Amino acid sequence: MGKPFLTLEDLKMCLALFCCSCGIGTLSLPGNYAQVGYAWGTLLTIGLGILNAYATWCISKVLLVAPKHVKTFGDIGEFALGVVGRVFANVSQLIVCAMVPTLFLVLGGNIFTVLFPLTFKVGIWILFMGLMILPVCLFPTLKEGTMVIAAGALATLVADFAAIAILYHNINKQNEGLSPPPANITFDHWTTAVGNLALAFAAGIIIPTLHREHTDPSRMPRVIWVTMAFITILFIVIGVAGDYPLGCQIPHGIMGNILFTIATPYLGFISDRGAVILAMTAMQAHNLIAFGVILFPAFFILERVILRLHPVHPENSQEYKDLETPGLQLEEHVSNTEPVEFPSHEAALAYSAPHAYTKACVLRIVLIAGMVTVACIGQTSLGSLVNFLGASMISLCCVILPIAFYVKVFWTKLNTLQRAWGVLTLVVSLGIAIYASVVTAKVLFGTGPAESDKRFPFCEEKYQDTVYTNRTHYKY
Repeated sequence: MGKPFLTLEDLKMCLALFCCSCGIGTLSLPGNYAQVGYAWGTLLTIGLGILNAYATWCISKVLLVAPKHVKTFGDIGEFALGVVGRVFANVSQLIVCAMVPTLFLVLGGNIFTVLFPLTFKVGIWILFMGLMILPVCLFPTLKEGTMVIAAGALATLVADFAAIAILYHNINKQNEGLSPPPANITFDHWTTAVGNLALAFAAGIIIPTLHREHTDPSRMPRVIWVTMAFITILFIVIGVAGDYPLGCQIPHGIMGNILFTIATPYLGFISDRGAVILAMTAMQAHNLIAFGVILFPAFFILERVILRLHPVHPENSQEYKDLETPGLQLEEHVSNTEPVEFPSHEAALAYSAPHAYTKACVLRIVLIAGMVTVACIGQTSLGSLVNFLGASMISLCCVILPIAFYVKVFWTKLNTLQRAWGVLTLVVSLGIAIYASVVTAKVLFGTGPAESDKRFPFCEEKYQDTVYTNRTHYKY
């Protein structure tokens, strides 16, 4: 009897991959539909879902033919493109691992202002959140399990669906017989939605870890396609459900987050305070769990580069499944840089050296202090920061580089159609990422057009200031 379509171990991998994608990016999904409408919103979600699934699958396929010592994203980069590939892979991964938690600081600071109104300003709460998380980040290592990651993802889902339920409960009391206004679609709205979705789908850098843990890595491509299909469907459900009662009337910026929208009177109702606190607390739980989990790889990279901690243990293996002549005995692959980049199981022993742990703590505190500073400076531009990060570094790390690695490694084995598809997806994703990065960077750094002061800037002018359920204003 053959193996089932998905084994129990496959399902565990599916859960880990799902949990990696289901995070802060889900909060912007209804806003995507508010900007580009149902048709474009769904097409973009499906398109970015397929693109990210393909890029994630590319990482898996490269790992299946790589030598055994190729275990991390940086190793894959060097295996495919040499030193340049390793540098791009490591730098993009480091920036993503440092910047995404910075978003958690800004989001967490804003959540605290809702939970404890009329107290401190957002900047003070961001500083408080940084101090609160600091003890966890000073542990020598963080061995997060599947259940811990699952708890963070579950907290996000609780927050999302609680916020949507609160929205439906209140808005349905006012909009009987009314239809929400449609989106006012522009190309800038379209690129913003792309940046949001890039952040929501980002899961590629977890694949090397899952490959190392799976007893039969050859099943990982199936795991990836099944999980990414489920995630895409879930994102469409969240986006449509959150946008359906509002249309284009989701505010811009931090208040465009459904979680914060229900806590304001912008939509003409006052939500039950207990329900709002439930949703906010669930999202704050996700922030606290995800902050350390995502940041620890950045600690590891910086400690290796700056402090020379975590010595590597390359495996001498010639078990490389060569694409052209698998029967040949191949020469051992030797790294051109500080060689194989994967932490040994004894990684914590590196801190036992004299003053090593003290130096690591100082380095970590400096990094977190820098993140808190960036969060305080960018606290009024959370939406722009999310869009820029998704359009630039996450697109590079989770889409562009994986496809480039796959095309380079498998070029001689691909037929013409497969080569064309690989090059096309690479060029399209690179073009979108560059344009979206430029547009979102102008907004983030204030060099572009002034941000609209309208309450609902995604709508036509008629609906930009007053919620559509205000029958007196619109003379229904």
